[in-house]
Parts: sequence; C-alpha cells; structure tokens
Amino acid sequence: PDVVWVSDERAGILGTRVEGAPDLAIEVLSPSTAQRDRGEKLRLYAEAGVREYWLVDPEAETVEFLALRGGHYEVRLPLDGVYCSPADPDLTFDVDDFWRRLRR
Repeated sequence: PDVVWVSDERAGILGTRVEGAPDLAIEVLSPSTAQRDRGEKLRLYAEAGVREYWLVDPEAETVEFLALRGGHYEVRLPLDGVYCSPADPDLTFDVDDFWRRLRR
C-alpha cells in the first residue's frame, strides 16, 4: 500500500517492516493501478485481515472508505464530510478539507 497505519495496541507488529496486517491500508489510485487496487489488492487485504482500506482517487477527488466485516469490505460513508473510523474513534478524516488543502 501507499500508506499504512497501525494502532498503538498493535505496535508490536512494527519493526524494520510491518510483520502482519496493518489496521489501515491506503492506496492512491492511478490509471495504471486502479484496477489492481480495486480487485486483487482488495481481496488480498481482506484475506490478511486489514481492518480498513481506503482508496484515494486524485483525479475524481474522492476517497472510498472500506471497513472489514465478516471477511469482506463494506463501504462506509463520511458524516457531514468527516469520516470516523469504526476501528478507532480517534481516527477521523475530513474529506473536504483534505482536497481543499491539496488544491492550494
């Protein structure tokens, strides 16, 4: 993934590399990787137990939030433009603010 996040409770999987599934994997889509990110990687991350998978599309200025439930990912929607992680209530993401800052 382009970015990973591991909760404090699972910090033991961190070393010179991540030894296990991170809590969150983020992929930034590009025309050459989007199909693989939405297909093969989505399946592999679910099988590995990655709790959340975010797909960031810079061209469409969208972020898809997927949360693992019952072995497969379900789409989660931001509330009033702010996404709150079901895995960690302290992990929030303001979608509009993110794109606004990138346009500067």
